[in-house]
Amino acid sequence: MIPDIATILPARIFIGLMSGTSLDSVDAALVHFHGYQIGETVGLMRHYEEGWPSGLRRRLLALMNGRKTTAGEVAALNVDAGAFFAAVVNRAIAQWGVLRQDIRAIGSHGQTVHHHPPRRGRLGCTLQLGDPSVIAQLTQITTVGNFRLADMAQGGQGAPLVPWADVLLFSHCMCDRCVQNIGGIANVTWVPFFNGADVREPVEAFDTGPGNLVLDNLMELLTDGRMHCDVGGKLAAAGTVDEKLLRRLLQHPFFRKRPPKSTGREEFGRGFAEKMLGYRRHMRVVDLLATATELTARSIAQAYKRFLPRMPEQIILCGGGAENPELVRRLALNLQRVGSKAEMAKIDECGLPNKAKEAASFALLAAATIDGMKAGMPTVTGAKVPVTLGVVAYP
Repeated sequence: MIPDIATILPARIFIGLMSGTSLDSVDAALVHFHGYQIGETVGLMRHYEEGWPSGLRRRLLALMNGRKTTAGEVAALNVDAGAFFAAVVNRAIAQWGVLRQDIRAIGSHGQTVHHHPPRRGRLGCTLQLGDPSVIAQLTQITTVGNFRLADMAQGGQGAPLVPWADVLLFSHCMCDRCVQNIGGIANVTWVPFFNGADVREPVEAFDTGPGNLVLDNLMELLTDGRMHCDVGGKLAAAGTVDEKLLRRLLQHPFFRKRPPKSTGREEFGRGFAEKMLGYRRHMRVVDLLATATELTARSIAQAYKRFLPRMPEQIILCGGGAENPELVRRLALNLQRVGSKAEMAKIDECGLPNKAKEAASFALLAAATIDGMKAGMPTVTGAKVPVTLGVVAYP
């Protein structure tokens, strides 16, 4: 049941903003933050979603896909993306009927256009566009952004960041859980059971490889941009996996690299899809899509077998891939093949709408930053020390 906004303590209301690798839309979540007690962390109050304007999306995609540009265009995109995030917040507030002075802060992930993990002793680098100062000024609400760089400055991957929220939201007193997000990139958080003691096993989390990114890029390439995804996996379901091509794709070094690890469009974006097309120029479209779908499913299952301390008893699916029945079917089969007997459930069954999960997580991270909490997790990212994530911009 959605609580009456008027009954909530205003000082603990936060808004989270999320736009993922697929660049399909911006999600805003309005949450009531209860504190840092596991299982009693957040109450989702409202969710709002809005698609990117087509022109702005094209400009961002051009930058993300490596097209040559200028420093001036990057600077302009940083401001334009921030203005759009702010507009989303303002329209969401108007729809929700909440007073902006009752909102403690906005947590904005921004739009990732580049992510390069640390290598050979050098610090990694990352860039999320949509400047927090622009959002703060155009909404007149304190905004927290740039969540990744503090962790990377301490030698970490800067990703994934949401495992800190996953622990608060999904720890269970009886069983190990995996929170499996399948967005543009797929990532897993292994949450060991929590019996209330102060000592527990370390949380494990890492990117497993591509989620929907290869599929979406294939669809755009094959249709000259007319279609952006295989809705419901219907085309892939009509195809046959090319095992020879799949084995070649699975030889990518990322899949065998041990965590901590993170990835993005730099490794599994448009260039990867173009190479896949080049390997099998005369394949049927449905077979290409079936193979790409199987790549995501099999790489997730293999990551569980290789890198998790043990198989979980429950797997909670979230992200756009959780809405793809063919991908979910293939994932279930591949997990069975590696010995998993886990119950699989969609995140909606756990009381949190799928579309709101990532945005709600960044609302929690914003609360942690405002409270001076060190939400960085060195066991996940590889950073030398825990850090307070995010930079605060005031209106």
